[in-house]
This record gives sequence, C-alpha cells and structure tokens, in this order.
Amino acid sequence: MKKMMFILLILISMFAVGANLFAQTEAASSSTPAALASPALPALSGEAILAKIDENASFSTISYRGIMEIQQQSKKMLKEFSALAEGDKKAFVEFINPEDRGIRYLKIDKDLWMYFPDEQETIKISGHLLKEGMMGSDVSYEDALESGNLLSKYSVAVSGTETLDGRPCYVLELSATAKTAPYDKQKFWVDGERFIVLKTHMLSKSGKLIKESQALKVAQYGKRWFVTELRMEDKLKKGGGTTFKMTDIKFDVSLPSDQFSLRRLSR
Repeated sequence: MKKMMFILLILISMFAVGANLFAQTEAASSSTPAALASPALPALSGEAILAKIDENASFSTISYRGIMEIQQQSKKMLKEFSALAEGDKKAFVEFINPEDRGIRYLKIDKDLWMYFPDEQETIKISGHLLKEGMMGSDVSYEDALESGNLLSKYSVAVSGTETLDGRPCYVLELSATAKTAPYDKQKFWVDGERFIVLKTHMLSKSGKLIKESQALKVAQYGKRWFVTELRMEDKLKKGGGTTFKMTDIKFDVSLPSDQFSLRRLSR
C-alpha cells in the first residue's frame, strides 16, 4: 500500500492513493468516535485487505492541485502546490503560494530532493532531516517517502471490525519487521466496502500514539474511491495539525520523459 503527499501522494495513496471526473464527495467527521459494534464483513486476511487497498488506489500517472493548511498552536499557514506523480515511486511538487513560490520537490523511489529558487540550489534530503516536518507540516519527509509494499516492512493481522463514522471497517494491526520501517507499529481502519484507509495510528514500540491521520472527504472516480481531503496530527506536539486538500485531479495524464529529473527540478 502507498502512503500520503506524494501522499497526499499520500493522499494519493492514503495518501491513495483512475478516472471519471464527475466525482461525488462525502464528508466524514473526524470527531465522531468509532462505535464498539462489530459490523458483518467478509472474512479476509490482512494481506488480502492491503492488496485491495493497493488495487483501488493504483494509477499510472496523476496531476492535481493541493492545499496544505498547517496549524502550529496559534499560528496558521496556508500553502498551495501543484503535483505530478507516476505511480507511488516518482513525484514532482511545486509550491505556488507567494511565500514559497518556486520551491520544488522531486521524489524518485527512496530519494528526495528540494530546490530553492532564491538560492538556485538543490539539496538532497537525507539523514536526520528526514524526521523534520515538510514545509512545517505534521508530515515528515520520512512519511512522504513511505511507499511500496508494506508487507516488506510489516507483518499484518486483522484485529476485528468496527464502525467508523457510519462505515463498516476492518481494523488492521501492523508490526515492523524491518529496521527501515518508520514506525514500530501502525493501526489502520479500512473501509470494508470501498477499501480506503479512513484512519491511521502511527505508534511507538510501547504503543504510544505518535501520529494520527484521518480521511475527511472521499470521492468516487469511475469504479474507484479516492481520499481527497485528509488531516494529519503529530500527537507529540500540542495545538497543531495539517489538513491536505486535493482539487483538479486528473488521472492517466501524459508527462514529459524528463519530468522526474534533477534537470527539470532546477531549471
């Protein structure tokens, strides 16, 4: 399964993370607690559920406009960007709001670069910088790079079913099996009919909640369902949260052969 900006491509993923543009959206309240009742859903293994999530979220290419609303206690920031992606391995993001205009990101598999237009400088984000929040948001660069097959890093089990915001959900428990996994444990609430992740808990080894993401809006594109608005909160901070919104979503777009290149990043 894929993960949020490149997420969002993440969104895209849980991100998302193709395509008929008469989308119908429905809002899901992030404050409604999950009911204790266990809805009747077909018995599926955790591996089968993750495969269905991937099938629903997969795409060849995508373009969209995005908005990040970042709350840092009493401070609020609004950032806008345009994004292109090829599957969950490649992404190109350019910020277009006045304060950050021209800042670009390039993701190729597990590598991430950032371009600063004022300095005309490109840097590779690695090491301890991967733990930092992207553009001051609640999503770290490490989160944004999380993509590909979760089963290569986690074992998965179905712990039960719950109703979340009126939707019957499978509850998945993931435990890290690789040192490269960004979190020791994760917990997914997966819509049992649409196979999208409605809520995710990222947990420490002791079970402490580190981050939470929750789908706020979902749209249908042809036969697939897609998260178009998502909120991420770093639970180790107070009074914060980041909301991602996607608009002008287009699937299977034609892209230049050098779209995901360092040359185009810094041109």
